[in-house]
Amino acid sequence: RYGTTPQPMPVALGSASGSASGSATSGEGGQAGAITAEYPEFSGFVFKLQANLDPKHRDRLAYVRVVSGRYEKGMKVSHSRSKRQLSLSQAQNLFATERESVLEAFPGDVIGINNPSGLLSIGDALYTGAAKVQFKGIPSFSPEVFAYVSNPNPSKYKNYRKGLSELLAEGAVNMLRDRDDDGNGAPILAAVGQLQFDVVQYRLEQEYGVEIRLEPLSYSIASWALGGWEAVDAAKQDGKLFGCLLAKDQYERPVLLFRNEWKVAQLREDDEHGLKLAPCAAPPEITDK
Repeated sequence: RYGTTPQPMPVALGSASGSASGSATSGEGGQAGAITAEYPEFSGFVFKLQANLDPKHRDRLAYVRVVSGRYEKGMKVSHSRSKRQLSLSQAQNLFATERESVLEAFPGDVIGINNPSGLLSIGDALYTGAAKVQFKGIPSFSPEVFAYVSNPNPSKYKNYRKGLSELLAEGAVNMLRDRDDDGNGAPILAAVGQLQFDVVQYRLEQEYGVEIRLEPLSYSIASWALGGWEAVDAAKQDGKLFGCLLAKDQYERPVLLFRNEWKVAQLREDDEHGLKLAPCAAPPEITDK
């Protein structure tokens, strides 16, 4: 066990049936605060995802930092975004290429949780007890470089889709689509810097046997329109979005691409249509249909 004394993690606590926001404000029926190692219930924070650790098995792992309580093999926990119950039966410690099954873990420890379905995302909380735990999200940076990505080899399409999906889940880059894209068009990769594109290209080639083509776009800023598509349509009809590219993220939320900061500042200052522009957006809660 290679634990370290953890610092208190800012959270929002709420009843299991109530709602708790992702900041240090409480939801209905709950209270905001910080979880320390002395908090009696188990809680953990997903801070990293990694795919293809073993190329032979194409596995996916979520790294979870234990914040409070004690992890025990086979324990059942709640997942903050989906409110589902998960069984943590195969947690692992990783040392270089070696893996070791974990029977118990304590605050400060990092454990690897199998994530084959991709349910877990960076920033998610796992916890026990009746009070819902929601940690503040990990700070994100707004993308500044964009490019259409395509697969020039149709015979590699399956590997291309799988590899791209798994690398996106890791947070290697963001993926957007043109607003009217039904899923068959070329996706837009969005990154903070060119190096992220280079890493994605290299890993797709080395780990999935796929080559990709990138077509750079002349935009330098992305802003999520938290006001939704209705606000975007109203602003567009009023001529406020001239020169912007209207895109959507993987959750169908509107994302506006701009060529300069001046246009963004102008819309934020005079937000008569309620765009509520933000440099990034956390994954939404999962609702079972």
